[in-house]
Amino acid sequence: MNEHKENLKSIVLWWLGTFVALLLIIFNTIFYEMLKYSFYNRVENSLAIVANQTKDNFEPSKDKIVTIPQKLDYPISPVMIAVFGANSMKMVAKTVTFMDIPLYQYIKSNENFFIVKTKKYGKLAIYISRIISPIKGYIVVATPMYKIDIKLQDILIKMLVLNPILLFLLLLGANLIIDRILKPIKEITEVANEISVGDLDRMIPLPIQKDEIYDLVKAFNKMVARLRNGIEMMERFNSDVSHELKTPLTVLKGELEIALRKDRNCDYYKNTLQIALKEVNYLIDMVEEMLFFTKIENEISQKEVLELDKILIKTIANLKTKANNKKIDIKIQKLEEITLNSNKFLIQNIFTNIIDNAIKYTPENKSIYIYLYQTYDKVVFEVIDEGIGISKNEIDKITERFYRTEKSRNRNIKGFGLGLSIVQKALEVLDGEIIFESEIDKGLKVTIYLKK
Repeated sequence: MNEHKENLKSIVLWWLGTFVALLLIIFNTIFYEMLKYSFYNRVENSLAIVANQTKDNFEPSKDKIVTIPQKLDYPISPVMIAVFGANSMKMVAKTVTFMDIPLYQYIKSNENFFIVKTKKYGKLAIYISRIISPIKGYIVVATPMYKIDIKLQDILIKMLVLNPILLFLLLLGANLIIDRILKPIKEITEVANEISVGDLDRMIPLPIQKDEIYDLVKAFNKMVARLRNGIEMMERFNSDVSHELKTPLTVLKGELEIALRKDRNCDYYKNTLQIALKEVNYLIDMVEEMLFFTKIENEISQKEVLELDKILIKTIANLKTKANNKKIDIKIQKLEEITLNSNKFLIQNIFTNIIDNAIKYTPENKSIYIYLYQTYDKVVFEVIDEGIGISKNEIDKITERFYRTEKSRNRNIKGFGLGLSIVQKALEVLDGEIIFESEIDKGLKVTIYLKK
């Protein structure tokens, strides 16, 4: 069954079209009403001018209804005028074109301007002006509204025709813009679909314009690079693990096979079991150090204010017996009282692994020198030993998992090549830095920087 797939462009165009359509309807409604009000207001002002002109030029007669001449200079045309007395509501003057309109309800109103729909004459605009001279009464000025209605209807038709065209052109332009915006996203999708574990070398070209799409493509390329590095590290890790596990398992298998070939005395079996136990313990220790890597990432959020000098003294005390067994003198050259908001678990492991590594690779009757101090923005931890040293071509590799220098590749020096890898990983989590300085047979200087 095919899963329904919504197209992002269609969704954006749908919502944009709906929003713009509503916006156009609201805008056009307001515009039409404002235009209508403007036209009606212009008609009212024109009728008021005609009423004032009529008042100034009107001369009533007692015997007959005066005919008001139709002037050509009126601001509106055609116009119909009539004058009514206030008491009897008798018409005293009118233009020839004045129609028989029921006006009583409008004359008695407090309003001056009215739009009236009549069956006989259609829609009319009526303006009523109260006068006190030359007689006391009312001047009624009216004009048909068909011209205004025709203009408004013409404008409405144009709006109804042009707005869909405008909406179509807007959506067409939006479609082109969206296609341009989505192009790099489509490229990302295509590359992502083509990427496999064995093909992580493809990168998307960065756009010329540095915008959000540029950031997206850059982030995607970085993600692919991280995946590639992660796969390479995983493959190397698997290879190293296989290699490191092979030796103790081979020893264990060989001892057990020899012991089972024929009957042996009790001491021989006891010795074989001791060798097997030693190799099993070796495997357990290596697995525990390997599992330690999975814990480091989870420790970053667990921070507290630490007294680094006290943690360092405790670490040295824990390793004192190991150093005494080799008659190694641990000398604290500089120790300042330092507090730092950090992770205790990671700090302890950094101190332990660096000092333990120095004891491990320093010959008997030698010394190890330790410094802990701070600058204005960093905490500095230094360990200098008088051990076997590291060659320049190997110094960049010593933080790789399971890497051991040529001089350390013997079973007398216990280790898996994981200690400095753990330190490097912990420092990455803590945003720290580690620097190595060494020469063959002249020892190793390790300097660690922690941000305050």
